Amino acid sequence: MLMAWASPASAAGSGIAAKSAAQVVSTAVRTSAAASSFSVDGSVTQSSSKIGLDLSVSSSGMSEGSITINGGTAHVVELGSVAYFKADNSFWTQNGGKADAQLLAGKWVYGPISSSTFSSFKGFLSPRKIIGSFFSGNQGPFKKGGTTSINGQAVLAITGQTAASNGTLYVAATGKPFVVRLQAKGSSGSGQITFSHYNRPVRPTKPAGAINLEQLSGGGS
Repeated sequence: MLMAWASPASAAGSGIAAKSAAQVVSTAVRTSAAASSFSVDGSVTQSSSKIGLDLSVSSSGMSEGSITINGGTAHVVELGSVAYFKADNSFWTQNGGKADAQLLAGKWVYGPISSSTFSSFKGFLSPRKIIGSFFSGNQGPFKKGGTTSINGQAVLAITGQTAASNGTLYVAATGKPFVVRLQAKGSSGSGQITFSHYNRPVRPTKPAGAINLEQLSGGGS
């Protein structure tokens, strides 16, 4: 829950209070993209798609969590060059068809992360790619707001507005200036995404009994 506003001077602990709003944004984006790992949670609506994320991702190719797209949910595990996922009936019906849904809904499947089957997940499974997807093309103008607290973390608010949307970026005001939350509303997209647990190791476990999609389709042995 957000607490009461305070002076931007409260952000002096990380040194970002002295920077311009645009500098705070660029510093936060760069610092967050360079993190070894973080957790991301929330949902966004873009065009006709509603996407929900509950993930812990790392730059070392070790990630896990769930992705929901238009009501269909897939649980994802990345272990190096191999990706595993278990999707519900709605997800398979939307992305594969009724036959795939009947055969694979609720079951773990796996294959090379580089394969076209898993291409739609790649952008969600690394700090750099997630930050890039949310912040590419954000040129401002930006304006510094006050400081508040999100989940016990002091943050500095930066507001921005374009012809299509307006939003607020919350940047850690103590410690490293990581992105903590992004809120947006407008025709180009809306929603709220929270970032946490920066640089905490992600250690997913290999799902048991997973089906090899390449063998299932006759593409492997």
